[in-house]
Amino acid sequence: MDENTDSLKDEGSVLLAIFAGAGIAAVFGIGGFFLLRDETAAMGWVLFLLLPFATGLATALITRGIRIVIASLALGALICTAILLLTRMEGWVCVLMSSPLIAVGITIGALIGVLVRRKLIDASPKGTIFRLLILVTIPFFLTGANSSEETSRRTPRVETISNQLVVDASPEAAWNQLKSVDKITSAKGLLMRIGLPVPVSCVMEGEGVGAKRTCYFESGFIEERVTEWQPPNSMKFEITAWDVPGRPWLSFKDASYEIRGENGKTVVTRRTTIVSRLSPAWYWRPMEAIGVKTEHEFLFDELRRRLDGMK
Repeated sequence: MDENTDSLKDEGSVLLAIFAGAGIAAVFGIGGFFLLRDETAAMGWVLFLLLPFATGLATALITRGIRIVIASLALGALICTAILLLTRMEGWVCVLMSSPLIAVGITIGALIGVLVRRKLIDASPKGTIFRLLILVTIPFFLTGANSSEETSRRTPRVETISNQLVVDASPEAAWNQLKSVDKITSAKGLLMRIGLPVPVSCVMEGEGVGAKRTCYFESGFIEERVTEWQPPNSMKFEITAWDVPGRPWLSFKDASYEIRGENGKTVVTRRTTIVSRLSPAWYWRPMEAIGVKTEHEFLFDELRRRLDGMK
């Protein structure tokens, strides 16, 4: 009976420690997100690496034991993710793409936190004061780092992303199908199912330079003005307005289709130029390319299906 009671007490103590650690992780994670949030929607090293590092460090300083630290951080991450998704401050796509970067910061912070606790806090009679001093200092450290990063973070980064498709059709047939699409019925990929904007139609008002083309999505739209019109080989658009939810850190500059005959087939090249406010660039550049290329491939699937239907 006493052994069972002691076991229940031990389990209760572990659960209490996990929830306490998760609470610290959630407070630092969500509190830091609001503290560092940029009114221009720019996000950089401080948000994606230093804030997770600080969260892992703080959690490890409060909780004792590697397993409890891991459980606390996992539960805290779930709480933070749920809050961001339910309040629609972030979408699934952004959460998914940023997870590896955030996980690295949390892991490094937790490991250093465990070492600091073992070597300095637990071994010192003034360990509690030392722990409190570190926890109080962290927000000021994050605020200072955020201010130092602000100028570079707000400098837009321009990227042009392209895809190619080879179809067994004439350039004229491809041109006619691309300039205006009444309904897009291609199958959605994973990213589109969890939040990437899904195009449903593109409507052309007039033809030639200056004409207006509007692409509608399941939520939102992108308006374009024709800047180059050379049927059936080239159409280019300046993006003049957009209302696509979920990606305030990303804007659009221009888009184009180049169409050429080659060995009896037609090669279609789609290019989209984006303006990103995410850093580090080495990490986000390929992530952004995945998102844009997913949109391109979705449109190419529709083009291929329509051209196949004409045979």
